[in-house]
Amino acid sequence: MSEETRQPDEQKKPSKAPSLSVSRFIIVLGGAVAILLLIVNNSVTIDALVTEMGSLDSTYARLRFQNDSLQAELKRLSSAERITRIASEKLGLVYSSQTLEQIEIDKDKLKEAEKQDARDSTR
Repeated sequence: MSEETRQPDEQKKPSKAPSLSVSRFIIVLGGAVAILLLIVNNSVTIDALVTEMGSLDSTYARLRFQNDSLQAELKRLSSAERITRIASEKLGLVYSSQTLEQIEIDKDKLKEAEKQDARDSTR
């Protein structure tokens, strides 16, 4: 009789909540691992980009300094005082204090003078 009374009692007990199955646990664990891998990959990528950006910033600063130096050298080499000094010292050139006048020549008179000069030189 004891067995008979036990059976109905066992059947009357509420069943336990279904526990997480092994396959669901592996899927959830796999998803968590995938998310962690994405976070780590993102962090590594950001670190690499920050390092590259720092390198590019230092290269930019160096090139900017070099460009500024070259522009200063260009201004120094192309200054009017320097060119005038070199022209006078090495080539013997000097600025003229005279003002130049522009003269207009009539083309017909020029041709006539050239013809006259040619006639005079043949005589």
